[in-house]
Amino acid sequence: MKKCPSCGYENPNNDIRCPECGSFYSKIIEAIEEIVSDEEKHSLRGRYQRIINAANKKAAFNEEWQAVKAGIDKQGWFVIFVIFVFVFWLIAIVL
Repeated sequence: MKKCPSCGYENPNNDIRCPECGSFYSKIIEAIEEIVSDEEKHSLRGRYQRIINAANKKAAFNEEWQAVKAGIDKQGWFVIFVIFVFVFWLIAIVL
């Protein structure tokens, strides 16, 4: 039996929400918070906040840059290379 953290209703089923008040059970809330914190950790905003809040901003920036570089595979580096070549080619044509 699950007991609702909001209203105290005891539910014999394995529902994720309380049938009385509609609030989520604590395990679901913990899972959602974990997913949100993981997304924040790997998002651009989260990386930016860690750099801004760091005492040594240069070291924090280098650490984040190394993490980003480590996450890019060979196909990603090839795509970045093609984009730079294309942009260089466009600039060379215009000039």
